[in-house]
Amino acid sequence: MKKITVWGTSFKKVADEAQLLSHYKIIKTFCPEAQVTFISQPHHEIRNRFPEIHIVPFAQLGQAITKLLQSQLLVIGGGPFYEEILQMLKCALLILTARLFRIPVLVYGVTVFPIKLWWAKLGYRWILNQADAIHVRDQVAAKSLSDIGLNPPKVHAGGDPRLILDLDADDHIQSILASEGIHPPFIALTTRHIHKDVPAWVKRAHGFDEASIEKSNRVMARVVDSLSELGQVVLIPMHPDLDEDSETAHYIRQQMRAPEKLKILSRRYLSSEVLGILRAADMLFAGRLGSALFCSMTRTPVMAIAYEERMNEVMNELGLGDYVSDWRRLDYEKMISQSKRLRASRAEVSKSLMAKSDDLRRQAWQDAELYKKFLA
Repeated sequence: MKKITVWGTSFKKVADEAQLLSHYKIIKTFCPEAQVTFISQPHHEIRNRFPEIHIVPFAQLGQAITKLLQSQLLVIGGGPFYEEILQMLKCALLILTARLFRIPVLVYGVTVFPIKLWWAKLGYRWILNQADAIHVRDQVAAKSLSDIGLNPPKVHAGGDPRLILDLDADDHIQSILASEGIHPPFIALTTRHIHKDVPAWVKRAHGFDEASIEKSNRVMARVVDSLSELGQVVLIPMHPDLDEDSETAHYIRQQMRAPEKLKILSRRYLSSEVLGILRAADMLFAGRLGSALFCSMTRTPVMAIAYEERMNEVMNELGLGDYVSDWRRLDYEKMISQSKRLRASRAEVSKSLMAKSDDLRRQAWQDAELYKKFLA
């Protein structure tokens, strides 16, 4: 039985969970008998839905290394390559342990934020050069690696592996909506909880500053208030902690004329459930990159706030580049106009997304042929 260890992100956040589950699906498709261990923060819903998945938190380092040494492949996914010393040491420990014991290393479906500090450039270039192959899911990542000296043939630029995932059944989604007191039609909302105390590497990577954050949050709240005149707005929690989404909901409600029109889901749902909830929505106002990507799978019209360049890339790929706004330059009137145009062309946009969804899913499986070689 082939044993595989996967590391790089967490089951605690919806979009990251989807990344890990896409790895699991690829592995089980090409190697059904494989035993998979995730070095990750667990989530109780994952344990309930996938009891066969073995999860070891990185904090249990002895057990994590033991599982790695028993493996025939180390896979790294998600977005673990950022400018923190401890994070870089984690990457180095796992990759160098694998190399020392001649375990192949596949870096797959990753994103890479811009690496600007000299020590991070040197460190990650050396560490990632130890991998057997690197597959990135966006052009931002390809450029970030190129900027530190990593290029083809070592680096393969492709699509997002999450595009192979499936939605939960309609009857299950309808039961969720009923239990939450949500009755379609509704407008879905995902938010990014940005504040003055975000980690330093996040501020460097995305150019966050306190004044811009406050201005952006105010305009975003005004747009939600306007959208609520068209129907119920449902905030879908996607952060690791429900408290972060709750704080954002509280802030938005303070700016709304009818705060009761903003509903926040009672808990963090699985990614397959979030996909189903998005499919039931009239449209999505997206602050989370993962949720905009999900709309390519659910054919749900989406307008977005770009807190980073990757959101622009995704929206352009979906043919919705006219419906994305830079978070530093949010224009309330322009965004209201975008929402009206999007709703007016809902059927046309959904049809276009259906065609793109099929193409993107096919591309994701074609990319997975690289993965398949390591599972042989």
